[in-house]
Amino acid sequence: MDKTKALGATLSKIDGNGSIIRLGRNKSIGLGMLAAIEPEAELFEQAKQVDLAEKAFHDAVARRNEAQIAYLREPSIITHVAFEGAKTAEAVALEIFDAEVSWLAGTRATTVNGLKLKASYASTKGKLADSIVEDILQL
Repeated sequence: MDKTKALGATLSKIDGNGSIIRLGRNKSIGLGMLAAIEPEAELFEQAKQVDLAEKAFHDAVARRNEAQIAYLREPSIITHVAFEGAKTAEAVALEIFDAEVSWLAGTRATTVNGLKLKASYASTKGKLADSIVEDILQL
């Protein structure tokens, strides 16, 4: 029995209370991620995406800094092109990070743990703090 069939058989045996769900946006992941999370599954998955986007942004900043230092040490067309490319990659990474944080802000927290999770990102963007207040009012 292949892994996909085994996973399907296991999931079909679980009571349909929604306590176990399949996460993952990409079918190329294979089985994807199987997580036992309460009703906040989407929120926690989005928080992981924010973390990944933040890491990618920090990596892009580091690459831009390295390219800038290389250009300052030895100005040439090659180092200039590398520096410009690194600046573009940094800008794209920042846009992706902002989009992920906005998506997190749009994901409703329904438990105290979800609110704590969103609050840990609140300093990142004002819209997220507003979202937390709205979630508290709806609890």
